[in-house]
Amino acid sequence: MKYCFKIIIVLVISTFLCCVACSKDDDVALPTTNNTLQQKVFQEFWDIYDRHYPLFHRKDINWKEIYDVYYTQIDKTTTDQDLLDIFKDIMNNVIKDGHTDVVYNNQQEAVFEPQFNENIQNMVQNNTGSKVNIVASSVNNPYISYGTLKNDTTIGYVNAKNFEPVNENDSEFNNFKSIVDETLVALKNKKGIILDVRTNGGGQGPYAYYLAGRFFANSTTTTLIRQRIKTTTGSGVEALGAWATLEFEGYPDSRVEGGYVAGVFPEDNFIKASGTFQYTSKIALLTSRGTASAAEYFTAAMKTQTHVKTIGNITFGIFAGSDIFTLNNGTGKWKTRVSTHDVEVLYNDSFQSFEGIGISPDQLSFPTSTEVNAGEDTHIDLAVTYIKN
Repeated sequence: MKYCFKIIIVLVISTFLCCVACSKDDDVALPTTNNTLQQKVFQEFWDIYDRHYPLFHRKDINWKEIYDVYYTQIDKTTTDQDLLDIFKDIMNNVIKDGHTDVVYNNQQEAVFEPQFNENIQNMVQNNTGSKVNIVASSVNNPYISYGTLKNDTTIGYVNAKNFEPVNENDSEFNNFKSIVDETLVALKNKKGIILDVRTNGGGQGPYAYYLAGRFFANSTTTTLIRQRIKTTTGSGVEALGAWATLEFEGYPDSRVEGGYVAGVFPEDNFIKASGTFQYTSKIALLTSRGTASAAEYFTAAMKTQTHVKTIGNITFGIFAGSDIFTLNNGTGKWKTRVSTHDVEVLYNDSFQSFEGIGISPDQLSFPTSTEVNAGEDTHIDLAVTYIKN
């Protein structure tokens, strides 16, 4: 995975695209393997989650009961396809975590997706573009496009597309900051700004935090999140350690990308104002189920500011950091990405978990099919009402 704050956030949209791209392989016949090997694959998978998955208590899952239900389904007739189907059932009906999946042979994937509102999806895809004038130089920008509303140029519009860096280096982060700074300079005198993260699937924390910091009304450093990891096996909250206050590189494990699992870096829990100036006029933040991972941290950060109103639908609900294991069993054909952090975010002055739940907007709004077919973007309309009143 690609960490956010070195640990927490992963780009979920890439998971969705991979799932769609690989769906054509779903009907490929997978080879039959012997009973013992299939059982070993499942056992290793189960053991990894028993040791490192910290969210069973959040989702009221008894992991031992899950073992008893599914392990008994594996016998000498079980194929790799059968086993993948078992993993799909577990991911979609038990774990239900967009930062957690199982991949077979780098092609087929067992992964959870939330139920998206079709009208919102169609509205954003087909109607939003007709409502805004985007500055030409920002159209193909990988991170941010900006401009103004067509029917009211006193209101700015920013589409924060994603927070996933094109390259993993400091110069790319500096490039992102320059793009943000250019956007804020261009829009700083607008009456208000509509900030759209309805299709932002996440990325890395520093990117999300830098953009959010440009809208902070004061210079006070805010503790936005707290996190903890499992210290032993089991499904209960007692298997987790205390909220982390010290840096921990992670548990060594040769199966994991990077060699360590469940690292924590508490210095990344904080957010503060960024850039040379802050925009503190009204902000309407548009969210949806497509607002995920780092974009949810961004949403939580923005909701700490009194000049910001969130409009749209509930966010995806994935906050935990994750690590990718290549299973020793199964001749390296099986990988599983596992959420490894229990995270709570600051919300209404207290720390709360929104894992598997998502952050609700201040104004929940679902367009009708009639409104969508008429070319409307009701979220933008509500944003305009907020900014003008």
